[in-house]
Order: sequence, then structure tokens, then C-alpha cells
Amino acid sequence: MEGNVTIRGSQFYFLTVNYILGTTLFVLIQSLVKSAGRDAWLIPLWGGLCGVVFALLWLLLYRLHPGKTLAQISLDVLGRPLGTVATVLYFLYFTTVAGFVLRNLSDFLTGTIMPETPGPVFHIMFLIVAGYAAAQGVETIARLSQLLTPFLVFPFWFVILLATVNWDWVRFVPAFQPETLAGIFRYQSILGYPFLETVALFMLFPFVGNRLGRMLTGGIATAAVSISLTVFAIIGSLGVERTVHLNFPIYSLVEEVAVNDVIINIHSVISIILLVLIFIKLQVLYFAAFETLRQTFKPRLRWPLLLGIMLLMAGAAPSIIENTIQNWEWSSKYNFVYNGFFGLAIPILLLAVTWIKAAAGKRRQRGGMTA
Repeated sequence: MEGNVTIRGSQFYFLTVNYILGTTLFVLIQSLVKSAGRDAWLIPLWGGLCGVVFALLWLLLYRLHPGKTLAQISLDVLGRPLGTVATVLYFLYFTTVAGFVLRNLSDFLTGTIMPETPGPVFHIMFLIVAGYAAAQGVETIARLSQLLTPFLVFPFWFVILLATVNWDWVRFVPAFQPETLAGIFRYQSILGYPFLETVALFMLFPFVGNRLGRMLTGGIATAAVSISLTVFAIIGSLGVERTVHLNFPIYSLVEEVAVNDVIINIHSVISIILLVLIFIKLQVLYFAAFETLRQTFKPRLRWPLLLGIMLLMAGAAPSIIENTIQNWEWSSKYNFVYNGFFGLAIPILLLAVTWIKAAAGKRRQRGGMTA
């Protein structure tokens, strides 16, 4: 659908990277280190490799249905009744993931820089801005992500580099032990969060002008390497024993950086970067949820739908989990299964039905020619 093309390949690449990093940089790291200790930096690499495989699956499905979103493909392949069930499930999925994002946001802010502010205040503030951006369309979301990326990348890695003044290679010794290597592949949650969650970007595929496949897979690979390097920096600077007891290791890493015995307070910089990444991810989820419902039910007015989604996400955030401990328990037990249903099971079903229908059509065509 050439008329829908509003995003350049490079914009989609930055959007993919920022979406995956989203809440990952401050939510996931403690769990990775708990699972694989000093070798935890390897987990994002194998997770990212699997993420690329997932992306190839989605791209194959998209190639069979060019110019259509995941919601439109579901309706076309499964028919209106079953397709509507699938799209409503995807809408609820995007809304639930947004609820987790909002809850992670408020847990981070109340646990670090703004402990006295109620969580719903942050939820409403971010949703209002994200909803407005989603209403402006995918081009606004992509351009904003591209515009903000230089102000995220360079300060982030500068701060991380500055925070490694306490680096010690001894913290990685002994490396590659059997128990830690087993922990690398035992932590399957990395597949669900963040990589299978990237299926939300499927709702943007028809809007990408060129190099969709390379930008999507390249973005996933870049995000995986970025997470790996961040975990590597945290282990080398804080050590495993300290990291596993920190709710937000990346924040603790930069909270007190001493240069020539002078403490430099740079945690506000990393906080702003993390909040912007969360905002970008929330925009994508908001847009995906909105487009899923719009393409399914085709309402005449957009604003009631946008407002309804905002209220639903705001209500989901405080009710999904009660605290960070529940969040980590959910992640370790159910993350892969839950995200795998939407990121793998349904796309594979759509692929299978597409191939079956194509084969049946060819048989009918050959039968007609024979007759």
C-alpha cells in the first residue's frame, strides 16, 4: 500500500531499538544476573538471535500479505468471526503490555527520585502525551523517536562509561562455569520480554517505505547488543553479589560516581533517558492498540476510541501487579508463554492457514483446467 508509506527505513530502525530498550534497561538486568551470574551478559545475545528468527517469521507472514497489518491479516485469513476474536485478543495484549510498561514506570519513579508521588499520576501524565502522539499518526511517532535518539545514545553511553571508574575484571572470574552457562539458556523469559513483545511493531509494517526486513532485524540485533553491553558494564562495576540485591542496578550504577574523590551526581541523566525510552515504547503500544480496534470495527470517530484506550490502560497499570516482586515472579514463570502465544502461536497459525488456503486454491485451479 504505497499510499500508506510514511516511515523511512532508518526511522523504523531507531524506533525498533528504542522500543525494545524501553523498560528493559532497568527492569530486566537484576533477573539476568540472578539467573546466570557473571555470565549474564550473554543472555541478551542469544535472546536477540532468537528475536531475529521471530522477526523473520513475521516478515514471511507479511510477505504473503503485503501492505496489511497483523490485525488485517487476521481478519483476512481467519474470516470475520474468528479474525475478530484474534484482533480483540491482540488489542487486549497490547493494552496489557502497556499496563506493565506503566507499572514499571511508576515503580521506578516511586522507588528512586519521586517516592511521595502516587503511581496513577505518572500513568495519566504519560498516557495523555502518548495518546496525543498516537492520534497524530505513525509518522509523528517515528520522527519523534529519530529526533530523540542522538540525545539518548550519546549521553547514555557517556554516563555508563563514566560510571565504570570502579571497574574490576576480577568480578568476571571465574567465567563460563557450567552452572552459569546453564543459567544462560534456562532464562527463557528473555524471549518473551523484550523480543516477542516486538510483535507490536507488526502493526507498523505497511507504513515502512523501504528496507523493512533489514531495519527490523538490525534494530533487534542492535538492541540485544546494547542490553548485553549494559549488563557487562554493571557486572564489571558493581559485581554480581551487589547487583542481585538492587531493584534498579543501572540507576545504582550511576547514582554515585566518584572522579578524583569528587562525587558526581549523574543519576538524573540516566533517569531522563529511561523515561524517554519508556515513552517511545508506550506510544507504539498505544498506536498498535488503537489501530487494531480501528481496523476491526471501523468506528466513525477516533477520539472516543483513543479516550477509551487511555482509560483502559490507566486502569490496567495498577491492577496487573502489586509490586516489583510480583513483576519478577510473573516474568520468570509466565512471560515466555504469554508473549509466545501472541508473538509465535498466532502468527504460525496464520502462516499455516495461508499456506493451506493457497494449496487448496491451486488444486481447485488445476481441477478446473482439467475439467
